[in-house]
Amino acid sequence: MNYLTKEDLLDLHTYAVLRYGGLLGIASQDRLQAVLNAPRQEMFGTELYPDLCSKAAIITYLLIKNRPFVGGNEITALMALLRFLEINGTTLRYDVGSSELAWLIRAVTHSDMDKEGLENWLRDSLETQNRPLLTDGM
Repeated sequence: MNYLTKEDLLDLHTYAVLRYGGLLGIASQDRLQAVLNAPRQEMFGTELYPDLCSKAAIITYLLIKNRPFVGGNEITALMALLRFLEINGTTLRYDVGSSELAWLIRAVTHSDMDKEGLENWLRDSLETQNRPLLTDGM
């Protein structure tokens, strides 16, 4: 499993704020560290977040709800989600569009979706490895 580093998150945050607006900066080093540590947490030798979807969900959820940055937490969370999936060899299905992603982030932000709901959405929305390849002539 590949994890986002602090530098990765800071780069994503900087890009998000410069591209989409908001305030640049870290509001809380502790909350930022909590985001980075969460997907690796264990209790009694068992991972709390044992698979890609649960790890991606906790990163995204904590970035939105704990607000470690001064501004741009939501867009940083979305970018971190997409980057985390990418560095672990997967992506969202081709039919998941920007309006659905906006709805998702808004739902978590306004507590209409909890971490488990986000995790379930991810399980339903990840590209499957067994999807047939499209070829010319078919």
